[in-house]
Amino acid sequence: MRQLWPRFGLAWKPDPIHVESVFDRGGPIVLEIGFGNGESLAEMAENRPDENFIGIDVHRPGIGHLLLEIERRSLTNTRVICGDAVPFMNECIADGALSRIQLFFPDPWPKRRHHKRRIVQSEWVSLAARKLEPDGVLHMATDWEDYAKHMLRVTGSDPLLENLAANQFVGRLNDRPVTRYEQRGRRLGHSMWDIGFRRNQVTP
Repeated sequence: MRQLWPRFGLAWKPDPIHVESVFDRGGPIVLEIGFGNGESLAEMAENRPDENFIGIDVHRPGIGHLLLEIERRSLTNTRVICGDAVPFMNECIADGALSRIQLFFPDPWPKRRHHKRRIVQSEWVSLAARKLEPDGVLHMATDWEDYAKHMLRVTGSDPLLENLAANQFVGRLNDRPVTRYEQRGRRLGHSMWDIGFRRNQVTP
């Protein structure tokens, strides 16, 4: 953190991020929320050098691991935020600024009394939709069937978003790398569900 954060970390400022000032170039911006240990995000950034990636998480060991991966892979298109995604999206991302939002294997809060803690609620979906550019994609994945159905239902009710798979789950989008959490889930016999929605060009 001491050595690499000054190079690859982004300071929290309540102003919209400008891609040219952050990455010294233009291009689409991908926001990944909750990147775990960061290996899958780093792999995706390495495979897609023309895209700019911002990862946000609160888990400092995972942030440190991603910083090491950025240096090891010599990535110039990846930056890291330490903090909560919702205020960051509200304060630091302009409407229509993102080409893609990625939310892979968020905490499912499996107990019914904890479902209100899930990040995917109608308010968050509406926020995500506003931050996407026209034709931008919201890509989510989970290994909890109940949460997958909840994601599909809640996201499908937003007027700014269109399902990429005709009201069904999609296959793996954008060559999504397998995360360590996903590997663990498969060993436990869990199924995987990907949900993909595109921002339409209609303003309600």
